[in-house]
Amino acid sequence: MENFVAIDFETANENAYSPCSVGIAEFENGKLVDSFYSLINPEQEFSPMNIFVHGIHPEDVENAPTYKEIYPKIQSYISNNLIVSHSAFDRNVLTKSSNYYDVDFINVEFIDTLTLSRRLLPGVHHGLSQMIQHYKIENITEFHNALEDAKACGLLAIAMLEVSDYSTIFELVNDAGYKSFGKITPTKYIPFTLSRHGSTPIKFLNADDILSRKNLHKININETRIKDKNIAFTGKLQSMTRNEAEVIVSDLGGNFQRTVTLSTNILVVGLEDPRVVGPDGKSNKIKKAEHINSKTNNIEVIDEKEFIQMISR
Repeated sequence: MENFVAIDFETANENAYSPCSVGIAEFENGKLVDSFYSLINPEQEFSPMNIFVHGIHPEDVENAPTYKEIYPKIQSYISNNLIVSHSAFDRNVLTKSSNYYDVDFINVEFIDTLTLSRRLLPGVHHGLSQMIQHYKIENITEFHNALEDAKACGLLAIAMLEVSDYSTIFELVNDAGYKSFGKITPTKYIPFTLSRHGSTPIKFLNADDILSRKNLHKININETRIKDKNIAFTGKLQSMTRNEAEVIVSDLGGNFQRTVTLSTNILVVGLEDPRVVGPDGKSNKIKKAEHINSKTNNIEVIDEKEFIQMISR
């Protein structure tokens, strides 16, 4: 088995370049050998919604290092290593933060356990917590903690390999239909995607640019949780515009709703403007969903990161 590092970030607000914590788990020969966790001062304001998700407050990071200050430590783990993450979100934070702080980005290879699990296990939910339960992985105590999520992601990669007939991650992903690992360099991005004719380097794109309508044909619509679901959105999305979200939902067989109704199945919560929602941080759509759920419990309320996991190819 290849050695690798799993990485996870939490962000302060809608900007991908606003990391407020990082967790790294280093694995050698299938064993956790080292880990690293740090709060990060994002030098930006915190969103109430993000605080609600990860529990990190501005006062917690007042004396924490900035991304530029902590990047050498991150680099020492990821340099010449295979990176494992669950969805494109964390790679997006890594690349955008490196660009924002103008640090020297190195060449890395990566795999995405979300897209790999979708390929290996069609017909089930593929969120990180669901996969941990599916593979009966123990000792993960807290989700949305960067270090715990990094450990969970690494253990998930190992679990998927252990139930296969292969001894290396490369053999596993190759048999699943991936020609190679994804690659990020300062100038090129080769996505970790299924390919009939191999991967061709393209001009550098941020990770969230890869998720676009031209790539939707690569997704098996029948394997998504979007198909035939009524989906509403509230708040500002970080990785796409509301119009782009509408297109993606429609193309994946879902129904985009502009309001929350009794027929709504999923409400995706982005970042709310406190000037609009008031001190409780809840929009009218959130309040309506809570009211409906108090009677029927039919609406699944998720954040943007979970939505990205739903629609990732």
